[in-house]
Amino acid sequence: MSSQRFPLGGGFYVPAVLSLITVVYLISAIQIGPPMKDGNMTASFFPMATAVIMLIALVCAMVQEVKRKKGMKTEEGTEQESSALFSKSYAGISLGAIGVVLLTAGYLLAFDMIGYIVSTFSYVLLLICLFAGELKKNWVMKLIAAVVITSVGYLLFEVFFQVRLPTLWSQ
Repeated sequence: MSSQRFPLGGGFYVPAVLSLITVVYLISAIQIGPPMKDGNMTASFFPMATAVIMLIALVCAMVQEVKRKKGMKTEEGTEQESSALFSKSYAGISLGAIGVVLLTAGYLLAFDMIGYIVSTFSYVLLLICLFAGELKKNWVMKLIAAVVITSVGYLLFEVFFQVRLPTLWSQ
């Protein structure tokens, strides 16, 4: 294996920064108390579980990016990009990462204004299209995935956690 270095971009650094933020969040959740007490979940259970799952996903994203960068090197040392969206970058951050940040910012703004269902469905569908390509290919599966993810989130918060989510009709 060559000891040649390869540059890492936003595909690595954005998850790395998010990992640091998630570790701080996890430490805060741990300070709340134990996740289980007398066989029941406590207030720290879901924040801790969420942080652990997020850390696992972020580490996987970073490892995948390192593998992708290594695989992009050819014998001549040139890079071959698989996707035009992720090949261009600004200040070391890929357009895909910039797209995710902008979509997430839009989602956060829309969440309270138009409600959970409309904003989450739109956000999930746009993220799927961003990563999977255009909407025209497998559009039925993309719509089904967006509906399922939105529905599961709704059931999780409204039914299990009994957290009232904003809706378009409650504004």
